Amino acid sequence: MVLKKLTDAVSSKLAFFPPQPPSYKLAQHGDGDRETYIQPTQPHVKRVPRARVYQLGSKKDTIVAVFIPGAGAPAGGSGSGGSGSGGGGAAAQGVRWTLLHSHGNAVDLGEMLPLYEELSHLLRCNVLSYDYTGYGCSSGTPAASQTLTDIAAAFSFLTQQLGKRPEDTVLYGQSVGSGPTCHLAAQLPQLGGVVLHAPFLSGMRVLNPGWRRWPAALDIFPNHKLVPKIQCPVLVMHGLQDEVIDVSHGKQLAALCKRPSEPLWAARRGHQDLEAAAEYVPRLRRFLVECWGEEYRQHLRAGGVSV
Repeated sequence: MVLKKLTDAVSSKLAFFPPQPPSYKLAQHGDGDRETYIQPTQPHVKRVPRARVYQLGSKKDTIVAVFIPGAGAPAGGSGSGGSGSGGGGAAAQGVRWTLLHSHGNAVDLGEMLPLYEELSHLLRCNVLSYDYTGYGCSSGTPAASQTLTDIAAAFSFLTQQLGKRPEDTVLYGQSVGSGPTCHLAAQLPQLGGVVLHAPFLSGMRVLNPGWRRWPAALDIFPNHKLVPKIQCPVLVMHGLQDEVIDVSHGKQLAALCKRPSEPLWAARRGHQDLEAAAEYVPRLRRFLVECWGEEYRQHLRAGGVSV
């Protein structure tokens, strides 16, 4: 317990950099439902009305989560907010398939929502994401162990309150988000798939790349130990010019996968712009078909997308 507290104290200072101030605030519509929505507080941040907002318990803290229904969801329902009740009709529940996204460092949901909205359209699946404890409007102080509780709360909400199945869910971990993603995925053999976007071998191996040996007891997010335990297909994506987490991390993790999918090594892309690679969306679509099968392929085709 003492060692865990020490590790969390170190990680909260060295590994987590939540935007200050947050890029958004929580507001409520003035109508009778008083639905909560994300209101950007910075001019460069776009508002996404389709995002439904939920506040989830994560140990003693409360984290903010957003759910964007995938393209092709049944018509009806407002889809413009939510307070955690899971209401709003069929449209609010989205389609069958969901990407559970754990975002990177130094960003929060307000900044990520435009990308999530685009992915929900281009991939024709739901996107669920959350702010780690201490990020955005989530309460508390960020720590490595707390992110593991955060993703568990998001997954529990997805499966128990929204009724989505683990096999219809793909976990997507970006940068620091690869840590909680690998941790949860290693415990869920029935999961549909995992995407690791600019992942690292472990926290210490990023913070101190020059070390020959790392103190395992003080390390955080040991992805190199967890990835071999993941039973579902795993897609690793990494920019060849990543200036924060060297591509060697992604390549070593890909080699450790039990069920590796063809990785994406994006030329001329760094840590912050992998999504801009021309191959990014097509590769994601092919991987999701690999995970979700022919029904999902037909769902894409119904939206005019050929894979």
